[in-house]
Amino acid sequence: MVVVSGTKCREIEWVVNNAQSDDFHLVLLQNPDRYTPHALNIGIKHAMEKGAEIIQMLGAHSYLNIDYFANLAKIVDNYEDVSIFSPCYEFFPAENILERSIQLFHLSRLGRNWQRIYRPTKPVPGFGSGAFAIRSSIIAKTGYFDEKFIRNQDNEFFSRARRMGFKGMAFPELKYYYKTRNSIKKLREQNFDYGRFFALDPFSHSLKQAAPVMFYSFLLLLAVVTAIFYFAEMPKYGLLTNGLFMLTMGIYLAAIMVESFRRFMKDGAAALNLPSILIMMHLYYAMGSFSGFLFGQKKRGDNKKE
Repeated sequence: MVVVSGTKCREIEWVVNNAQSDDFHLVLLQNPDRYTPHALNIGIKHAMEKGAEIIQMLGAHSYLNIDYFANLAKIVDNYEDVSIFSPCYEFFPAENILERSIQLFHLSRLGRNWQRIYRPTKPVPGFGSGAFAIRSSIIAKTGYFDEKFIRNQDNEFFSRARRMGFKGMAFPELKYYYKTRNSIKKLREQNFDYGRFFALDPFSHSLKQAAPVMFYSFLLLLAVVTAIFYFAEMPKYGLLTNGLFMLTMGIYLAAIMVESFRRFMKDGAAALNLPSILIMMHLYYAMGSFSGFLFGQKKRGDNKKE
């Protein structure tokens, strides 16, 4: 059984009505709140009421390999100690060099860091947001998706499940073809929102996800302390904190250039855009985090499920 949660519309109704078969049953459920975590919870509850043992989540702008569910059934039987089954990532063919650069941002260890689950040759520990399957039996212990997280709800859920001792693995037999944002503007908006909802519960995220706001907070602190030292006519201390500021920036920029050069040697010209993309996305993620800490996570129309 496949469950589709979303806003009722003519196109979705047409798909549901024309995709029925003896082996494949689609159910259209209404999601009046129109936000992603609400849709996921509606689908999970319906599936559990129907006795589903494995529940698959799948985000928009993506598709799965044709033998995904056949492979998933075998994996579920063979890996009894695994509770969360993630696919490995692939990308839609890039339409231009900018879109390929955005794909590299997702793969980069200074970006989304998907490289570990991108085309591996064997199962690896980890979690692929956007598409993953869970054993319904763990829901009683983990609870449902936290509906406060309009963004980052999958990361929060996985973090909660992992703290409870549930194991997650990504498998090369399961492929998730992801369509990245195809413009810098859309990527900025995405990362700003990720930052806003990071601020809702920083401890449910990894240290890497906290890095942008920690980095810019440290730079801001150094700038303020330096200004105070100079205002208090203590230039020696001001030079020290100013030097530390410049050293921190130098290390950061050097790390970005090394990572971009490594990507250039492997992926070619698309990596030339990577330094500016990384710097911009780190900044917007941090700005989103500051916004979340200061003003909260008010729901906005562009956070609704597309």
